Amino acid sequence: MVNKFGSLSLQGKSIGKLTFAGRNLVGANADVAVAILNVNNTLNTENVTPQAGFDFSMAFGTPLKLIDAKIIAGTARSNQRSGARVATKAGTLLPMSDAKTDTLSEEEYDAIFVSGKDKTPHGRVRSADAFNSHDLVLFRVTPNYKTDNRGEVARDDYDEPIISNYQFNFIQQSKSVDVGNDDNIVRILVDPAESERLQAGLKPGDKLVPQGLKFAFAGNDATDWTVYADTLVSLDEKVTEKPASNQSKTAANQADKAKS
Repeated sequence: MVNKFGSLSLQGKSIGKLTFAGRNLVGANADVAVAILNVNNTLNTENVTPQAGFDFSMAFGTPLKLIDAKIIAGTARSNQRSGARVATKAGTLLPMSDAKTDTLSEEEYDAIFVSGKDKTPHGRVRSADAFNSHDLVLFRVTPNYKTDNRGEVARDDYDEPIISNYQFNFIQQSKSVDVGNDDNIVRILVDPAESERLQAGLKPGDKLVPQGLKFAFAGNDATDWTVYADTLVSLDEKVTEKPASNQSKTAANQADKAKS
């Protein structure tokens, strides 16, 4: 399976201000208790599987903070037969007065978790849980074509197929001896204009570092995660800042916009 990453660490405070709204039961057997949380004093909610012993009897509207959270692949009652998975969040929910904070440092959360075709940001995540961004070796680039409402390839006024983005397919160098395992393939999507600029000088075996990473959960039989990048730079390029630092700034800006 392409982009099979397991779980990603999620920075709880980047989701926004969380208040307790109630309890729900989820999972294939409706046996997993989750806390329903309102986000930023809106009607938008997040379901979070809390730590053992969490007090579900607390008052509605109680402010809470989420630490040491993860996004993982879960099973919902509505999709268990098809084998599709959904993104579920788990972590430790604490009163705002509690002094505990994330085990990971701020800089570790260097990417964005997004949803929908418009890539709406929903918080910062740790890309290192998915792959080492300095370990990627390029072996193929292919276009993804836009489709119409009948599932056919959409075409422009000149009857040319419309490209929605390009797939940059990588082998993880540290796992390259296991070439028959699709789980080791990382596929990153880049917008057409940037992709076409990049491809001019690329060849198989190039080592590239993604910048401005975004992760979306797909959860189908081909891939668990969709990964987007603003651009890719050569591993040999000397940049003034470390890639993780650049990505952290991109993530912070987008998450701040989402909360405002």
